[in-house]
Amino acid sequence: MASGIFIEAQNALVSTITGLGYTAVTDPRNIRPMSVLISPPTFETFTYNVGDITFTISIVAAPPANQDAVDYLLTQVDTLMNSTLPITSGRPSVVTIGGQDLPAYDLTVRIASRRN
Repeated sequence: MASGIFIEAQNALVSTITGLGYTAVTDPRNIRPMSVLISPPTFETFTYNVGDITFTISIVAAPPANQDAVDYLLTQVDTLMNSTLPITSGRPSVVTIGGQDLPAYDLTVRIASRRN
């Protein structure tokens, strides 16, 4: 079983997103439209046993990438921005799964985690 501050931070993120009523996915093989893909974390600094961990989460809509998809994505972005998630930026994007392009919106989430 995997452990450590990166897994703990990812699990906390999954729990928060799931608690908001979304399907949170950490394995891209399981991504489907109308779910949130959580990419593996990166980190910028690690001092005094505190990691500044950054995740990119992708809200994925059903194709095609038309105004209906944009409206859905922006509504979901607004919901996530109104939550306790520490979102620092966002941008429209595309997630390609099995050769199919799915409209998406990427959000950057920064979490500090302390190593015990």
